[in-house]
Amino acid sequence: MSASLVLASTIAGSWYPGDPASLKAMISSFLAPCPVPEKPCNVVVVPHAGYPYSGPTAGYAYAAVDRKSTRRVILLAPSHRYAIRDLAILPMSDAVSTPLGTIPVDTAMRAALLHSPLFRADDGVHRLEHSTQIQYPFLQYCLDEFQILPVIVGSLSAAAADGLANALRSLLAADVLLVVSSDFIHYGRDFDYEPFPVETEAKTRELNLSAADAICRRDTAGFERIVDESGATICGREPIRAALRMLPEGSAGSMLHYATSSDESRDFSRFVCYCSIGFHAEFPPAPERAEHAAGPESGVLSESDKRFLLDLARRAIQYALNTRMVATADALGVNPDALSPALRKNMGAFVTLNLKPNHRLRGCIGEIQPYRPLWKAVLGRAIDAAFRDPRFLPLTAEEFAGVEIEISALTPAVPVGGWRDIVIGRHGMTLSKNGRSAVFLPQVAPEQGWGIEETLTHLSMKAGLPPDAWREGASFTVFEAIVFHE
Repeated sequence: MSASLVLASTIAGSWYPGDPASLKAMISSFLAPCPVPEKPCNVVVVPHAGYPYSGPTAGYAYAAVDRKSTRRVILLAPSHRYAIRDLAILPMSDAVSTPLGTIPVDTAMRAALLHSPLFRADDGVHRLEHSTQIQYPFLQYCLDEFQILPVIVGSLSAAAADGLANALRSLLAADVLLVVSSDFIHYGRDFDYEPFPVETEAKTRELNLSAADAICRRDTAGFERIVDESGATICGREPIRAALRMLPEGSAGSMLHYATSSDESRDFSRFVCYCSIGFHAEFPPAPERAEHAAGPESGVLSESDKRFLLDLARRAIQYALNTRMVATADALGVNPDALSPALRKNMGAFVTLNLKPNHRLRGCIGEIQPYRPLWKAVLGRAIDAAFRDPRFLPLTAEEFAGVEIEISALTPAVPVGGWRDIVIGRHGMTLSKNGRSAVFLPQVAPEQGWGIEETLTHLSMKAGLPPDAWREGASFTVFEAIVFHE
């Protein structure tokens, strides 16, 4: 791997030791006193200050992580140096490094996220960000072979937070560890936060623990209300908000440790607070890392299932046009328990809107990884295709009368060794290179009459890359689809 594609640590030797042996010894000392839970955690909230300050608290989170099953890490962290609005920034490089070695970036997950306008790739944002870099040595010490996707999150509107969470949720699986990097209240004049002139430590602790309790209960609204009303200077507020939206129903967290930077000095005129929180969440099974994606079973969707999904998509869009609200299952008269097993199976899906009679594209949005039942994926992506495709203005009632709906139900995307493993007419594909990516559904190439080289040329240009970028240095994933339309 070229050194130009590796983001090297910029905090080694200052925030933590630059010598590998000293760094390992320090991390070991943090982990040694920490209990190991009976049920390991696959979601943790961890502080990100210099190791002498926050390392002992971070140790409680990392001692609790699922070391055996984790093969991929999604790291959500706040931006301290750049003002970012309604965006999440991924690295362009293919690896990050610390004194303990190199961690490969999960390029397949990166490619999947870069289909969304909420994600961009920029090494400049990552290069000096301590909230990501501080976590890497802990992860290297605690885990064996793994890949990582660091995601730096900017300030988020409610809609962007939902969109970000939906995109990231599609990547969660049983082999994923979700790490949320956040310190808690920063107290003092230079932080512009001094609400407690007396009983400072006790009142700050009470406020921190109240926010942490809302996190543990997965109470997103409660957490936001506490922070808004108190002005609590929790730097990872946005990554926490996104993570809470990602967690499946029934997830419950536990407070693992609490400390402050002034616990030894007892000078509470200026201090930073640290919490470690752990969840055990039920994520879907990890996708197979086979040479090719498994083909969809011909009978997985009956004709009545297909008619139901097409009707569901149309009624969801009509409901939104009529009410300016997103339809729930109840609003559309859908009883999930009465649906067929195929409709309740977790599958990725794309919803495409074409204008008759010339079949002109009017919207297409989907999710590749299977994280929710197919009927829910179609319901959500029908609304996205109609009103949230950034290439088009929101669909109007007049246009809707001339729209034909097409649905693609997908198998999970899996990496392949190279472009020669892609089969035109069978595989949908993603291409990823230098932080840019693009996707074609399986039907695109046959509809256009393209061969493999012409398809990849167009896919490269769609990703904003030179036409021949696919020939060298690109990575690919493939998936298959059951395609049907009105």
